Amino acid sequence: MNAAVVSHFSSLLGIIALCLFVPPLIGGLVAGASRMFDAKKQEMDAPSLLQQFQDFYALWRNEAAGVPRHSLGYVFLSMAFYLMALVLLGLQKNLPPILFLQAFGVLALIMGGMARPVPYFGLSVNHGLKAFLTQQPILLLVAVGIFFATGSFNFSAIKEYPRLLVIDLPLLCAALLIVEYANRSALNAEASHDPSFAFLKLANCYRAGTLLLLAGFFFAHSLAGAALAAIVLHVLLVLISRAAAYEPWRMKMQKLQWEWGYVYFGCGLNLIWIYIKYWP
Repeated sequence: MNAAVVSHFSSLLGIIALCLFVPPLIGGLVAGASRMFDAKKQEMDAPSLLQQFQDFYALWRNEAAGVPRHSLGYVFLSMAFYLMALVLLGLQKNLPPILFLQAFGVLALIMGGMARPVPYFGLSVNHGLKAFLTQQPILLLVAVGIFFATGSFNFSAIKEYPRLLVIDLPLLCAALLIVEYANRSALNAEASHDPSFAFLKLANCYRAGTLLLLAGFFFAHSLAGAALAAIVLHVLLVLISRAAAYEPWRMKMQKLQWEWGYVYFGCGLNLIWIYIKYWP
């Protein structure tokens, strides 16, 4: 009995450690590689692969001129919500609490932005609230789709599902990735000159890690397979972001960010199809 308890506790600590360190590490290395590629393409001196980590340390040491201290507290609160959601997902617990923690993380950033001259999330507080109210219901639709397909919100049902979820829920998987892409674009770069932005980027790693790991379970039944799929999806979204930065794709991608009606329509179609297929 004691050996079983020790083994369970060790497994729990291992998953927590992986959730704590792997998302920032992968995110920083991929971002560093992307910046190195950009520099070489422009025939400039390439920065270090670890440049993102150096930037984090430099931001952390900056003076926060004119920024209320409690706004930094909201960033830490948001990071705590995101990290708890990621840990619960790594432990493969029920899906609804994970999505609620994810939503609380976004709300904490919006509330922190109310106390600042420049908000953290969105171009303004109202813009951040509109983005939250538009995107978060899509995550609930994804959870409903998983329930319709597997009959449960528990990840044990995904393991026992006879097919990959992406086969039955392709539009919901695409909607989940669109939400992740839009959340990346919603972070306000104008808030990037005080220490809170360093921790905001760290919190964003945990937020992205949660959504991408959830998307990874559409392509795998195991945690290891989902984590590998999440890394591949992260690289894919980085490549899409790079393509969106260049004309003529920039205007097209900006226009697509406002076409959420099509995303909801696709989610609805997928839900209706999976409901008709599996439910009497």
